[in-house]
Amino acid sequence: MARKPHPYVMGGRPRPTARRSTSVDRPDARIAPVDVPRLTPEQPHALEPPGAIDPRLRSTDRTFQRWASTPGSGSVLPQLARVCLGGPARAAHAPALNDREADLVDEAVRTADPPEQRFVFAWYRSGATVTEIAQLLGMRRRQSVYEERRLVLAYFRGRLTQMGLPLPAWNVDA
Repeated sequence: MARKPHPYVMGGRPRPTARRSTSVDRPDARIAPVDVPRLTPEQPHALEPPGAIDPRLRSTDRTFQRWASTPGSGSVLPQLARVCLGGPARAAHAPALNDREADLVDEAVRTADPPEQRFVFAWYRSGATVTEIAQLLGMRRRQSVYEERRLVLAYFRGRLTQMGLPLPAWNVDA
């Protein structure tokens, strides 16, 4: 005849275990309650300062800053010679690109669509304020300039990568 299975029973006297709080317990009155607001999918960008840039696009931005500080002679592409329309350029302190990189960026900007060209020249080589750039590009809000910058940098990131200019995915120094 087969034996009937029976549950395991721990020998000895039962020991009380330490009480652990659960989610149904009342909160401790000594600790102030913290209300954490939930974010909608659109809100994380609202937490960033207006000029904040996506970390994936920082290397592209840095490349354009270096391109803007590269003295353009205008010998290869006369329309890309350095012209300063409104004071010192944003990236006057950035080290210049070497000749190969400068030529690749010049070629990418020269063959880009006119709206992207205008934006790159206005943002990186004109020294204009964001409000002036918005007026120049026909935008009603300053915030639109930052949104356009994000799109233009993403466009040129793909463009420069396709042309063979190595851009790191994440900029460590920023």
